[in-house]
Amino acid sequence: MDDFMSKVTTSATMLLTGFTVVFSVLILLILIIYIYGTIVTKAQQKGNKSKKGKLKENQIKEQDTSEKSVIQTDAANVYQSNEVPGEIVAVIAAAVDSMYGSDTKIKIKNIKKSGTRSAWANAGILDNTRPF
Repeated sequence: MDDFMSKVTTSATMLLTGFTVVFSVLILLILIIYIYGTIVTKAQQKGNKSKKGKLKENQIKEQDTSEKSVIQTDAANVYQSNEVPGEIVAVIAAAVDSMYGSDTKIKIKNIKKSGTRSAWANAGILDNTRPF
């Protein structure tokens, strides 16, 4: 009987030790992944802030130099170079004008068709490759 109890005690100790090790390693991995995700997110936000700051500086410089607010598009060149219909160019120019308003000077330099994938395929790729 004493031999049986020692085997049960040893088995219970091994079982509890195994559970403890496995769950503590899983918790450690979760923490590492969470910290890594936080670091990557902060780095991306820092990069976006610096890009936004540069864009704002450029917009302020453009506003200072411009007297009138005009959207300039060269629809003929855009149409010939990229085979985008003039109606599409007009719609894009109108959308840009409504988005930025009439207080800024905007020049549409180039309009080109997107890649061979559909918008749904691009959305799927972005969704599946998005970082934490």
